[in-house]
Amino acid sequence: MRQMRLRIRCCLIVILTILSIIMFVSFYTILSQTHEIEQKSNIFKKLPDKRNLNHHHQQQQQQQHIPFWQALEAQNIYDINSMPRNYTVENQPNINDKIIENLFQLVNNHKLDIITDKEMNIDEFDQTFIDTIITKKKRKFNQKQDNAGDNLNTKRHKNDEKLSMATEKMISKKYNRELRKYVINTLWTYKRKYQDMKEINLADMLYEKIEQNEPEKLNTIWFEYLKTVTNLHVYNTDSKILRRILYRLLNNEILQASELTQGTQIKLILELGDGIEGLLKPYRVPRNYQTLPDHYYFSDIERHHAEIASFHLDRVLGFNRVPPIIGRILNITSDLLEHAVPDLAKTFFISPANNTCFRGRCSYYCDTGHAVCGRPKDFLEASLQILLPRPPVVEWHKITHPYRRSYSATKYAKWESNENYCYDKVLNDDYYHNRLLLDMTDLAAFDFLIGNMDRHHMMRISSFGPNSALIHLDNGRSFGRYDYDDLTILTPIRQCCFFRYSTFQRFQILYKQRLSVLLNRSLKTERLKLILINEHLIALDRRLNILLHLINDCVKQHSVAGVIVHDGI
Repeated sequence: MRQMRLRIRCCLIVILTILSIIMFVSFYTILSQTHEIEQKSNIFKKLPDKRNLNHHHQQQQQQQHIPFWQALEAQNIYDINSMPRNYTVENQPNINDKIIENLFQLVNNHKLDIITDKEMNIDEFDQTFIDTIITKKKRKFNQKQDNAGDNLNTKRHKNDEKLSMATEKMISKKYNRELRKYVINTLWTYKRKYQDMKEINLADMLYEKIEQNEPEKLNTIWFEYLKTVTNLHVYNTDSKILRRILYRLLNNEILQASELTQGTQIKLILELGDGIEGLLKPYRVPRNYQTLPDHYYFSDIERHHAEIASFHLDRVLGFNRVPPIIGRILNITSDLLEHAVPDLAKTFFISPANNTCFRGRCSYYCDTGHAVCGRPKDFLEASLQILLPRPPVVEWHKITHPYRRSYSATKYAKWESNENYCYDKVLNDDYYHNRLLLDMTDLAAFDFLIGNMDRHHMMRISSFGPNSALIHLDNGRSFGRYDYDDLTILTPIRQCCFFRYSTFQRFQILYKQRLSVLLNRSLKTERLKLILINEHLIALDRRLNILLHLINDCVKQHSVAGVIVHDGI
């Protein structure tokens, strides 16, 4: 009887223990889910200020990267989840703040040499150039004559070959040095030619044409905006028109939606009334999605938040060459489908998750498996950029970038294997003996900061004439990785070693005030929150340091006045 009671007591104890464990696990699960819901409800929290930016970054919780295929299906909630806190940066050179401070001091001490035009004797340079070419031809002719002999001493022939290579190298260095002087002289000549030229704006240029064909547009905000689009920039930061045009991009009703056939990925053209047309790029991947290391730049997906961040960075840098753009939340059905042209409307469908989707027609990611869908239902984030007038209204000039990549998995571009490429192909070309050379180095600096490897062409409005700045279009493949700095983007600056003085001055200010802080402050004006995660902001400061180190290396090699050029911009 006692044994029976003891068994019953043991069974009761075991049952109570199991029930307690089950209750404890259930309670813990409920608490975890509640904590996760609280985290998701804080998606519009502000980013830390400049004092706590790095500290906030160190306190973030660890989370794995989101794979590409999952990223396309992910909800916006993943955008604000924390990043891996102990990531390593690939390809990062040594950064020394003292070197940068010394560079600033050196340039400031030689400011007079930079801004003073020092005429050269171009005839003297031309004679040097001719003599160099004649010497090269004589040497090659003598080599052929020597090689034709049958009874030459082998050892003597090798010594002559080494001497010939040394002579070739010496001549090449001298030629490059003289060519640099000539290019600097042509840039000064260009500056004097256009320094008194007034800015030309699109409104004045198109007034008669619009008055004849569409006079109702003369009283629109769009025409007012064209008054701020000049041969030097595409918006005025201090102008009230910029704020008004951004407001219209954000709030104007959509009258028609069609697809832009150019490009490799889906983009829509929206008519917004008041003469305004906007270029829409939809949400594709979360903010914390990183381009996979095995993916080439030409197969990367375009990101709407990268376009928005690039515009704000362009404004902070003072370039003013990215057309105004803003983030907007759309209803796919009422804003897009109901106003879509027939060809676009045919690509809309309802997904198995009951979300409204469309796939469009393009070269990449325009199939049902990569469709743009509401997140959730009908709601879609997108970037909306004002479209500047196109041909035949305004003529554009599409320039093949001399440092264009091969866009092949097996081939390399010529500049990747020829360290003298800038002297052979760029500085030797009269086409770059003007502001285009320094515009190209500005663009290289901009692309390096945003991590954009997809710069195959340079664009400018040719209707303005030769003194027209490049316009920095199509930045959707930027901000792909924050843990890798692609130094090949800086090749135009590293090989040519030319840099615009006004850009250097601006970078000096941004370095001291911290570029990441200024950009973060600008991004807070966006309706869409957390355009860039903290890791990308931190990477911007790091990349600016790398860029300044590269300019310092160029100054060591060619002197301050031989690198920093004041062309009046």
